[in-house]
Amino acid sequence: MLARLGKATLAAAATFLVALLLTEFYRTPVLLVGNLTIDIVDKKRALGGAISYAAAVATAFGVKSCIVTAASSDANLTVFDGHELHIVSTEDTLTFEHTYTWWGNHRKLRVTAQPNVSLTLEHVPHHCRRAKTILLGPLTPTDLDAAAFVHQEHGWWDRLVGFKQNIGFMAQGEQRVLDKAGRVYPFKDPSQHVLDALSARTSVFLSDVETDSWPPDTLQQLAAQSDRWLVTRGEFGAHEFTADKGMSLVEPVKVTAVDTNGAGDTFATAYMIALAARDSNPGQKASWAASRAVQQPQSCKPHCVTEAIQRELWPARTWQKLHWLRGNATQTLSLQYLHQTLQQSPVCQYTKHHFSWYNLGWLCS
Repeated sequence: MLARLGKATLAAAATFLVALLLTEFYRTPVLLVGNLTIDIVDKKRALGGAISYAAAVATAFGVKSCIVTAASSDANLTVFDGHELHIVSTEDTLTFEHTYTWWGNHRKLRVTAQPNVSLTLEHVPHHCRRAKTILLGPLTPTDLDAAAFVHQEHGWWDRLVGFKQNIGFMAQGEQRVLDKAGRVYPFKDPSQHVLDALSARTSVFLSDVETDSWPPDTLQQLAAQSDRWLVTRGEFGAHEFTADKGMSLVEPVKVTAVDTNGAGDTFATAYMIALAARDSNPGQKASWAASRAVQQPQSCKPHCVTEAIQRELWPARTWQKLHWLRGNATQTLSLQYLHQTLQQSPVCQYTKHHFSWYNLGWLCS
């Protein structure tokens, strides 16, 4: 009787594991959410926005993503080619006017047009909500509801298998205040929108422009409520804050910068992709990708960021190492994630505890 019960349990476990394998293999690897922008620099209009640079970097690394953005009908969407794109139609595309001080690259922003919609979970297809990694890129406080994405409730299957979704939060838009003329100013303290989106799964990305006015201990205190915080500092690299390790330096890759637009977005996207691949040093990969972005002129961005990264990335890796970057999900990434999930799954824990004489081998060890 006991032997029959053991065999039945093992059969149920095998069925569960096959279902888990199929589910995780076809799970969307990355969901990107944020507004497309038109950037006006020296009276010239160019494609921009954190979502555009995130798509360009995902393309360069070969990660097919689900993308949700808001844009008007005349927007240039070519940067999203090859991805699963969902457009929320608006009357206007978010538009920024960029001006620079005469002594350097200190940038001032003014919003000249805004979409008439805020992105929410309701705009995202259900299968995309279950992505392994979500990257949020608001550029103004009304762009999207970040907290809703972070604190969404997952279905019974995800709860059963112990699914952990990583959230990357490019929070610069939540740290901005717009005056009546559309001029952009930074908050002097962490905004409530940022605080509401913190969780043990959230990696927050900001620059020193947004955080230098904060009290000294603020970043470390916020890191204790998050997975990590990363503050980019231009040519000086970035500071990474975690609850267990405190502050550490992400070394910069020394290059001659031509244009810094999109550098932080490139850094954040490359970091989250490397983190999903369980890279031992995601900061290094992020810093390298950002160094490729700043060497490109504004006139060709964000498309040329893809080309710059691909030129050096693809020849340097074999197809086997890149295999985890295939379309919907990749075998290496999926199997690594699957193995970790199996070890923590209730089925493996129950079977190992109650039927230890049945060796599940690679499935649960």
